[in-house]
Amino acid sequence: MLTLSAAGGAVWEALLTGRPVGSAGPGAGTLARRLVEAGLAVPMPPAPPGGRATTVTAVLPVRDGAVGLGALVAALARRCAEVIVVDDGSADATGAVASAAGARVLRHDIPRGPAAARLAGAAAASTPLVLFCDADIQLLEDRLPADPGTPTGAAGTGHPGWLALLVGHLADPAVAAVAPRVASPVPAGERAGLLARYESARSPLDLGARPAAVRPGSRVSYVPTAVLLVRRELVGFDPALRYGEDVDLVWRLVEAGWSVRYEPAALVHHRPRQDWPGWARQRFGYGSSAGPLARRHPGPLRPAGSAALAGVVGFVVAAVPAGPVRHAVVGAAGAATAGRGVLTASRLARRLAAAPRPGRLAWVMVLAGRRYAVEAAADNIRRGWWPLLVGSRPGRRVFAAAVVAPAVRDWWATRPPVGLGPYVLVRMLDDAAYSAGVWWGCARARTARPLLPARPVWAARAVRPRAGAGPATARAQRR
Repeated sequence: MLTLSAAGGAVWEALLTGRPVGSAGPGAGTLARRLVEAGLAVPMPPAPPGGRATTVTAVLPVRDGAVGLGALVAALARRCAEVIVVDDGSADATGAVASAAGARVLRHDIPRGPAAARLAGAAAASTPLVLFCDADIQLLEDRLPADPGTPTGAAGTGHPGWLALLVGHLADPAVAAVAPRVASPVPAGERAGLLARYESARSPLDLGARPAAVRPGSRVSYVPTAVLLVRRELVGFDPALRYGEDVDLVWRLVEAGWSVRYEPAALVHHRPRQDWPGWARQRFGYGSSAGPLARRHPGPLRPAGSAALAGVVGFVVAAVPAGPVRHAVVGAAGAATAGRGVLTASRLARRLAAAPRPGRLAWVMVLAGRRYAVEAAADNIRRGWWPLLVGSRPGRRVFAAAVVAPAVRDWWATRPPVGLGPYVLVRMLDDAAYSAGVWWGCARARTARPLLPARPVWAARAVRPRAGAGPATARAQRR
């Protein structure tokens, strides 16, 4: 919550009417930056001139991706100053197809991985901006869907100014990178299979229709390099990472003080995996990045302590036989939860005293926090903790609830083009493949951080500084 001065309020009113930051009044730049960094406002950058983006080089890391590559290269060549294809040890005609379509081809005789391929392409680029693009991205048409935030229309549809929207964000010198929305809609007029229909609703590359700042622990905590526009001097992928190299780069940029944006008004389409084994390998690979990433970034990947507590409470309730004892346990757990809720709401209401109806707002926040804890517990059970639970009957009950209840809720809320039963089943397979990758990645990286919950905030013991202790001593004691 921000409290504005009279001058700040005037600037805010001017911004609400659509005035550019530069003409909204004294201090507008500082206030706008504060609002954007706090997630309370979304920047709308000026659109650069149309036509080819002369400041952008497209870099495509490709291995055995000749099919469909020529059309993608041609589409990017119409938008960018240059297209560079890094042929990462392909055994097919990837290099020849890319060259015939107008790309400059760099060849790795031995596959070095996507991170090394992107580094090689960025090093060969001569423009200040680099657009990384995977070979399975589709940019075949230039027309605007009825709703830019909704992935509708034929496969390959792109926003007519999707690249201009991305370039506009980098007019802000504080922004290091920006990513569009990457959707996998069912092609119009096609009879799609179950996998394609499921991907249209649950693609891991589609981060939704709401713009956001990208930072660990937030609603949009990463963006994929399926399509990513980056300042060339900031390209620094870790070649040791086979998966998660994009997450690692974004988190390092944020840690260094840069801003990374997600811009869903810029819309591109992505071809999902065409077969079940390839789809399962992809999900396994995504999960396997958790261990290596946790060694580089210990905090963001640890499950929330409140989620672990919710899981423990659920297990205890499930373990107690039906009857008076269960009623007593449920009542005690409910009373403890309600008591902590009352305490937290009262503290929040005092801090929000300047807001309208602070008591109501505090309870909205408390209930939202409890809901998040339950949802996070279910997610962590499905994607990490389930091997520890399925060996007992109470654990299996908790696992079944964590699988079925969220899937039914999501299906009811989004109404995907998949029946309820198939949706629940495929989502269970999705989580199982990802979870197997998490355990495999943790074993290889020799770390259990992605599986071990952090201590709940409410359980963090407050340490009072000793009399006469200075700020540095107090901070050290709190740590």
